[in-house]
Amino acid sequence: DAAADLLKEFHSSYQGKRYSNSLTIHKLKQYMLAMCERRSKACCDDAYNEYTMDNRTDHLSSRKYVKLDNLMFILSFGSINGQVRHIDNMVPNLQICLYMSSECPSTIVYTMDGPPITNVNELIDYWEKEGDGSVLAAQEQLLHVPDLIKAILIERGDKALSSKWYTKYFAFWDTVNSNLNCFGKLYQPVSLQLSLTTDPGTTLLAGGNEVHAGPPAQNARMFAFAIGILEDNSSSETNDYDEPEYYESENNGEVQYSPVLLHVDLCCIVFSLIDFEYSDQKDTMQEAKLFLITVLIALVKDFPKETYDRQMGDERREVRDWLGKVVDTLEKKEGSNNVDRLIEEALKSDIMFYSPDVKKRRVKKKKRRNAKSSC
Repeated sequence: DAAADLLKEFHSSYQGKRYSNSLTIHKLKQYMLAMCERRSKACCDDAYNEYTMDNRTDHLSSRKYVKLDNLMFILSFGSINGQVRHIDNMVPNLQICLYMSSECPSTIVYTMDGPPITNVNELIDYWEKEGDGSVLAAQEQLLHVPDLIKAILIERGDKALSSKWYTKYFAFWDTVNSNLNCFGKLYQPVSLQLSLTTDPGTTLLAGGNEVHAGPPAQNARMFAFAIGILEDNSSSETNDYDEPEYYESENNGEVQYSPVLLHVDLCCIVFSLIDFEYSDQKDTMQEAKLFLITVLIALVKDFPKETYDRQMGDERREVRDWLGKVVDTLEKKEGSNNVDRLIEEALKSDIMFYSPDVKKRRVKKKKRRNAKSSC
């Protein structure tokens, strides 16, 4: 693989020959797994501590980190911008960063402020009560959550998104509540952020759903990254506890969300539910959609320099391009009138805040209608 090829190339160099025995992929894996075990013995994973409120952790400490996934070397040269904070779904596994360059800035790890957001009820409560210090403060007021939004989220919070064609694109969420259980903390404001300047050999281990971000850096930066995989607990005799749905032994971070992209997908789900299940409530449909877009604008204001071209594919180009225009407008401080026009554009579109499945069906219907009218 790429990591092994890079290390082989390093060993063939004049500077790397002396490390050909001490620095190998095998020894790197051994070291990382040993660090996972060391952490496991010192304290149980924070994610499990939240789950096992009675502190019954014997069955957890007996489980081993048995392998590594996604082992890679990450290198940057020269000045780079930091990442927007995000979560990679890896629970119950561990993220491992072994810093290898001098004066290497570590990954930024965040502590979030306020009560947890792990389901739709807590999200609604946050929107209604937690304006001070949150992204909603950017709107200079606490937002009234429309009754239609409350009804949809509460009624549909535990229903499988795979059950309807217009939400099945988001079947990887399972349900809205299970996805918020993992990613809901992204809605919360930051209370503390921690990043260190590290020496070579410093190792960071973080829980699988910690809010974090790659730091800005002025000089070259290099570290080895891997995911420590916990042994499968499905056949364990000590598995007497029901784990949350998003706890999967093979979670390797393929599902990643930042605050803006999480809310974009929630908008797409709720917009479809409004159109296909609550179309009789025409008087309140626009109010509900406007509320969600207003929250989105507030989130974008919190991350005005983030770009979305590499995070959303062409199948979602309408919302991707719209986000780009919002970012440009906010960065240039073009005024509220331009932002209002963008909000109006989003509300008028019948394909922008919808899944590719809904978009394809609506585009086909429009083409058929145009073909008939031209006959």
